[in-house]
Amino acid sequence: MKPQTAILVFLLLVSSAVTAGVDSLMTASRRAQADVDYALTMTLRQCQADRIDTDTIRVYRSLISLDVVRDTAYLSLAVAEDTKCPTLKANTGLTFSSLWAISDQRASGLLAAAAALWLVTSLFFLRRRQAVMEHCLQMGALRYDAARHRFFAQGQEVHFTPMQQALMELFLAAPEQRLSQQDICDRLWPKKPDSSATLYTLIRRIKPILQERAGLNISCHRGDSYQLTVH
Repeated sequence: MKPQTAILVFLLLVSSAVTAGVDSLMTASRRAQADVDYALTMTLRQCQADRIDTDTIRVYRSLISLDVVRDTAYLSLAVAEDTKCPTLKANTGLTFSSLWAISDQRASGLLAAAAALWLVTSLFFLRRRQAVMEHCLQMGALRYDAARHRFFAQGQEVHFTPMQQALMELFLAAPEQRLSQQDICDRLWPKKPDSSATLYTLIRRIKPILQERAGLNISCHRGDSYQLTVH
């Protein structure tokens, strides 16, 4: 999984959670407003429309079905722009927290939980992948797993002899994958006075494996150094 994909899915889940939450708030707001509007209509039918007193407020509140809205609802006078006549207006008086309390946030909560779970899971796998990649070196089609000390090409393990393995590890660890002949001999055969012939044989035998399996080659420079290159 690519990091871009993980981020895109996370943002999609978060945006869906926010959208669902806002939609639930708007639905709750409309339901609360419809409740107080209905209560006002019924109040005006039962009480005198030309006066507002404590009995009017009491009747108005008693007709509100939502408990939270009943505690905060109030009446106000509003002047219509077309008639310029004052009319009674029902108001919910709900704060954001109160509106949140009466809204159905199950969908947004599930989406938010899914986003959090996706984030944690993605971070786990991406960090694990990064840890694996930090222990792997890639050159051409050849991949070296440093944690397991194994070479792979095209999804299959490349089996080197112990000396070939040691030589390949030296090449991958060297700057620009270049080593002097003397350095190789000193590292692989430290107690042998002259191991140039042995090194020549080692390189001659490993070359076909690298060319066929990984598309790599070992080039000789001026007869005193070797470099691992992409074929």
